[in-house]
This record gives sequence, structure tokens and C-alpha cells, in this order.
Amino acid sequence: MIINNYKSIVQPNFTANVMPKNCAEYIDNKLKSAKTADIFCHNSSDEDTFNSAKAMYSYLESQGVKSRIIVSNGKECYDYNTNKYNIIQADEVNENTKKADIALCVDFSAASRAVPNVLKYINSYGANVVGFDHHNNSDKITPNYNQITQSYAKNQDLPTLDAKNFYIDSSAKSNCAIISRFFDAIGHKINREEGRSLLAGMIDDTSKDGFTRFSESGKIEVSERINDNGNTKTVMSNVLSQLNVFDKLDVLKHLSNKTKLTDKEIKFQNTLIERTQYSKNGKFAYLEIQQGDKTWEDLGRDNLKTETVLNNYRKEMLRNKNLEAVAVFYPTNLNNAYKMSILTKKDYAKQIINEIKSTTYPDLVAGGHDDRSGGTLSSSDKTDCHNWVNLFVNAADKILH
Repeated sequence: MIINNYKSIVQPNFTANVMPKNCAEYIDNKLKSAKTADIFCHNSSDEDTFNSAKAMYSYLESQGVKSRIIVSNGKECYDYNTNKYNIIQADEVNENTKKADIALCVDFSAASRAVPNVLKYINSYGANVVGFDHHNNSDKITPNYNQITQSYAKNQDLPTLDAKNFYIDSSAKSNCAIISRFFDAIGHKINREEGRSLLAGMIDDTSKDGFTRFSESGKIEVSERINDNGNTKTVMSNVLSQLNVFDKLDVLKHLSNKTKLTDKEIKFQNTLIERTQYSKNGKFAYLEIQQGDKTWEDLGRDNLKTETVLNNYRKEMLRNKNLEAVAVFYPTNLNNAYKMSILTKKDYAKQIINEIKSTTYPDLVAGGHDDRSGGTLSSSDKTDCHNWVNLFVNAADKILH
């Protein structure tokens, strides 16, 4: 489906009740019963988590609930309409931070996706934690969640589900899609700002999986796949139909500007393939950026530009038909944190992570999608980091035999 921002959009047949009404209303009532709310984004906040937070912030403000948004890095995500949001950086949170009445987690439900001080702060809320996520993780941030996976066929009769504090749908391709379904279920008509936020999060997350492509000329291409149980095209079309051409172009300009690479970043990207290492069986490619790497330091370590570089590298590598998985290991901007990001064909990311947890390192902090995951090691020691990399190399050799 090609959606041209300069032409009219046909209103889609969006009739399926894609989030059970009782589940949506249960969370909605808990949120509206609070006077204040803390909205938490996951570590290294990206467009999907931050724009989920922005949309919920706008909605809660309209319901008289004063909110804050807690982010970790990801400042490039909010370079427009920044002043409308009460933003706190994760490293500012401590035991003296005054709690709100309720905590809302968006785009994460696993303890591993929150930095330690923020995780401790979330845990201090006890049962007053609600959330939305589209990741299937066993590493729970709270036991009070209800995981739901549906095919979302139009006019489908959904089963009766017990309403709980955490709504998880692992078939959704973005968390903003779940927020959109939440609004639809409670009958909330999104405003322009909420629509811009939802669209930005949807495009950014679905583009990582190749569902969405966009150009600076204003064209958005959304692929339709038989196995897409998340009904990505229909959900995105529903949001697009409620925005005018200028709103859409604002979102596309924002996404384009934040990923536009400088000559220095392009030069770095061009060197990555020659720095690639391979597992013994040759099916796992990996890039190990060590602590103190001068070029990495000069580029600002992990930010949205370097993330774009690494995403381009992973996708390019996986075009090799002989490769089944590619991973990048690199220092972050957080103290004592070394990061891993893996992209695989099929569900190998999940299998590799589970292999490590079940055999050599049960406390491994990693997870995400079946074919695209991340992880963190709490160490800046070069030997520790290298040994951690080898865990993935050895596991990949075993899984990708």
C-alpha cells in the first residue's frame, strides 16, 4: 500500500475491537483515578517508547492527570514540541524523587529494560503500576500483567480476558499501535498532537522490521504480509486518516532529520564490514567495538545517529544468504554499561539468548523480539566485555549449526 501525503486518505474499514474493551477500560479507570502519573520509557529511549509516552501524556492531561515522562538518553526523539512535556532524565531519578500516584510503563515490561535506579523507583510503586508493551519477555518488571496475542482479523470475536494492570500484545509491531488500539477501545478520538506522536512511533519501529519505508517527498509505503498478526497496515492507516498533510510531513521531516548522517558517520559506516568477525560455522557475524575506541568516542558513542549506522550495518550484513544472524557489541554513554544488539533471520535471536541463559549465564540481561533483541552487561572492563561477546559467539555456533 502506498500512502501519498499529498493526496487524500481513504478511511479504512477499522471495525475489529482489537483491544478487549474490559481490559482497556480497566487500565483507563486506574489511570483516571490518579491525580498524578509518572510515564516511564525504556532504557535508551527510542521513537516508539517516547511517542507512546507523549500520546499518553496528552491524553492524561486532557483527563486532568498531571504527568511526567522519564526517559533514558534518546534526546533526538523529542526535538519538536519539547516544551509541552515534563521530561526527566533517568539519571536524575533517586530515592528522594517524589512519587506520583501511579506509574505507567510504555514499550517495556521487563526489568532488564530499565536502568537500576529507575527499576528500583518503579518497584517502589508496588501495585500502582500499569503498562502497555509488545515484547514477549519472561523477565517481568511486575507480576500483574496479562499477555494477549491475537490475529486481529476484522470483526473477530475476541475471547473474554481477565483485566489486569499490564496489557501485552506480542503480535503488534510497535507499542504506538497498542496505544492506538487502547484509544479506539475506550472511544477516545485522538487530537493532532497524539496522532503525530503515534505515527512517528509506528513508522520508526516498523521500519526496523522492514514493514515501513518513507521518503522525504512525503510517501509512506506500508507492506502487507500474510503472517502479520499485528494488522500493521490497517492500524497505521487508521492513524494516518486522522491527520492532515502538514502533520504527516512534520513527522516525516523529524524522522528524516534525525537519521541523516554526516560525512564522518558515513565514513565510519563504510569501515564496519571490514571490521566484522565471524563464528566458526560462519553463520553468525558480529562487530565488537571495544571500550576506548577513538572513532566511537568521537561520534558520541550510542546516539540515534550511531544507532542508524549500526542498523544499516546489520541489515546490509543479513542480505548475505549464508548468514543467519548479526550482532553489534559497543560501549554506551551510561557508566559500566556495555550493549548488545542482534538481528537475525527467523527467531534465532530468542534462541541464542535462551541458550546462554540456560547453559552459561542465567543472569543475562537481554530480550526483545524473537528476531531482534538487545542486552546489557554492567561492566566497562575490556576482558569482561570480550568474554561476554564470546558467550553469544559460542551460543550462535550451537544454535546455527
